This record gives sequence, C-alpha cells and structure tokens, in this order.
Amino acid sequence: MKPSNLKPLGLKPLEINPLKASPHLGAALFYLGIKNAVVLMHGSQGCASFDKVTLTKHFRENIPIMTTALDESGAILGGSEFLKSGVKNIIEKIKPEFIGITSTGLTEVNGEDIGSSIKELKQEVGQFPGVNLGYVSAPDYAGVMEDGYKNAMLSLIKDLAEKMRKNLIVLKDKNRGTNLKVNVFCPFSFTSMDFLELREVFEYFGIFPVMIPDLGTSLDGHLDKNGYLQTTSGGVEFNDIESIFFNDCNIVIGCSLFGLVEPLKNLTGLKTYYFSNISGLKNTDAFFDFLSKLTFAPVPEKYKRQRNQLMDAYLDSHFYFLGKNIAMALGIDLLDEFSAVFNEIDCGLKIGITTKTDQNIKKNIKNMFEIFDEGDIDLLDELTFDTGGIDLLISNSNAKYYAEKLGIPLFKAGFPIIDELGHNFKHFILYKGSANLAYEAGNKLINGV
Repeated sequence: MKPSNLKPLGLKPLEINPLKASPHLGAALFYLGIKNAVVLMHGSQGCASFDKVTLTKHFRENIPIMTTALDESGAILGGSEFLKSGVKNIIEKIKPEFIGITSTGLTEVNGEDIGSSIKELKQEVGQFPGVNLGYVSAPDYAGVMEDGYKNAMLSLIKDLAEKMRKNLIVLKDKNRGTNLKVNVFCPFSFTSMDFLELREVFEYFGIFPVMIPDLGTSLDGHLDKNGYLQTTSGGVEFNDIESIFFNDCNIVIGCSLFGLVEPLKNLTGLKTYYFSNISGLKNTDAFFDFLSKLTFAPVPEKYKRQRNQLMDAYLDSHFYFLGKNIAMALGIDLLDEFSAVFNEIDCGLKIGITTKTDQNIKKNIKNMFEIFDEGDIDLLDELTFDTGGIDLLISNSNAKYYAEKLGIPLFKAGFPIIDELGHNFKHFILYKGSANLAYEAGNKLINGV
C-alpha cells in the first residue's frame, strides 16, 4: 500500500451528517427480531416516533414500536407510572409474547430509578402467563446504534441466565432431534437475506441454528396471512432463546459484537466461537472449515461451486477495480465486511469512516485504509480534497449529496437506505454475497452511476 499523504482527522465541534444513530434505535432493532414482540420506548413521544419512522423507511414494513409518551410532569417527577401503565395496556390490548423496553435520553437524565420499576413490573407481569419482558438502558448520549443492539442482546441473556440459576427455565426443545443445535449471534448490519442465507448454510451442515435475533424472518418483507399485526410476525421464538443454555455452542459474528464473547461464554457455560466477518474468500473459507470440523461433514458441493463462482467474480471484476479508489462511510460491521472483499480484489481503499473505533476494530481494519477513523459523512467533504481522486463512494442514502458533488457513483449500503426498493433482498456475506458485492460495485464503476 502506498504511504498516505492525508492529513490526520481533527476534532470537529459538531456533526453535520452523522453516521451514528442512537443506542435505543439499535436496541429496538434487536427486539424486532423476536417473534410476536412489541418494542416499548420509555420517554417522550418524539424519541419513539423518530425511531419508528426511520425503521419504517428503511425496511418498508410495519414496525411495532410504542411509547410511554412522558409529559412534563412525568419528565420532572418520574415516569414509573407511565411505564407500568404502558406495559399493562400493551398486554391487554395487543397480547404480545415479548415486550422489549428501552430507556431514552430523557428518562436517563431525570434521575428515575428505571431498574426498580422494571423489577416491580416483572413481578406484576407474572399475573399474565406467556408474557416476557426485556429491558436495556439505552441513553442517546452513551454509545451508538451498535452498542444499543449489543447491550439489548446481553441484557436479555443475563436475565435468562438468572432465571436459569433459579430453575425457572424448563427445556421445551421441539427442534433438537439428533442434530447439533447452536446459538448464532449476528450484527444488525446483516440484511434480511444475509440472515436467511446463513440459516440455510447451517441447515446444509445438519445444524439447527437459533438466530438471536432473527431479522431474516421478521423483517424480510412478507405479507402475513393474518393481515396487519401489531406485533412482529416473525423472528426467533422466545422458547428457543430460553433453550440456549442446553445447546451445543455459541457462534458470534461481527466485530461490533466482540465484547459479547467472554460474557456469553460465562453466562451460558458453552464454547463460544468468534468471527469478525464472514465475507470474502479467506474469511468464508475459515467459516466453512470451522463448520466442517464442528460437524465432521464435508463442505456441501453447492458451496464449493459458489467458492469457484466467487473466484471468477474476482477475476471478472478485477480489471474494473484496478487503479480505482474507494471511500466508505459505513457502520463498523459493514465496513469490515466490504473492506475484506475489496482488499482481496486489490482495490485502493482510500478513506474509511465509521461509527466507532476501539483497539479490536483498529487491529482488524485500520491498515486496509490510507485513512481510517470514526466521524460523520461530512468528513468526506474535507478529506477528498487531499486524496488524489475517489472513484466510488459506498455509504447510506444520506451520502447522495457528496457523491453528486464529487461527480462519482454512490453504492448505497448500510443504514438507512430510504430511496431504494429491495435493499433487504441484497446479500453480502459468504461466497455468494461477496460475489454479489464485487459485481454490484464493479457495475457502478463501469457505468458511472
């Protein structure tokens, strides 16, 4: 790689077009991957409205998010009664199997003891059989969307581990048979099709995967036979989440979830395997090799052929990437996935802007880019003056203005995508998804749009 002549990123006094989204948005997305679930945001009506609108625009699906709608008195004196009445109203009117509760910035800064309210609620909800509660603290000022998603996941597993310790969980396992059963924790950057393709891989190896969450069956864009529902119509069943302690192992995918590895190992008592990403030839080879050793089964012929197809995709597209430079402004998991593919094609990775950086992330990704740091999309405006030319921009819909200003094509990926149809039918992981990425990005360079 050529030495960088780029200036280091400096501190900015404001974010103009942020990549970062609120933690409670990530927490809500996690809960939406659970079957027959409702999300309840404890805070002002505006917080829930913003998240609901953003998720609806991105997925173009019904998003069951409710709010406690704190008013001035609740914000000042505490909103415990708002929270309790909100939960009971949802149970009585909607009858979900699971209610995922998140705090917001308002309820975190007013000094309310939400934890105590949740404990009281769980005792009261015990009067309603078949209803489960989850809660995560997700203030706007602490972390990003990836953190809210990860923390909601960890909070739920901690609650179940406590129930397990008290012998309140009984094995209700209708899926085991003689097959391996594994717990699979995936990042929210996976499209719905990514979730579905990954499930199919496990099934080809004779493994039953418990996807936590399962956005592949809840937000894949399907018409439900029961018509409009006020809860999620798909997702992982809560009984399957409760059964994770009886399964064979944990598999964690995504660098934003690296911090879950040790807690999951300790909470479940299971062997826990981690993959930063499963995109590109090298990383997908490692994943299939792992599954083959885990099951003592050869890699299915279907995926051997897809591997050959990926190598051919690299060969076909390499000529169009040669000498070209890419800038990416994406969430950290998608940046990791995409950079793995483009690095193998030997494309110039000029700029990588992302939502959060830590030592684990920098170790895996930083050296692939000439300049890499966290920041907002507006950083592209000042950085591209010194880069010597960018040929392709990869980011979400909010980067459209910058691509037009630079006169280069924009490959839309990440969150949110609000001006394209069918985004969740795209597939970017494993052999097939990596080939799709190489072809789609290559076509952008060929056509210039």
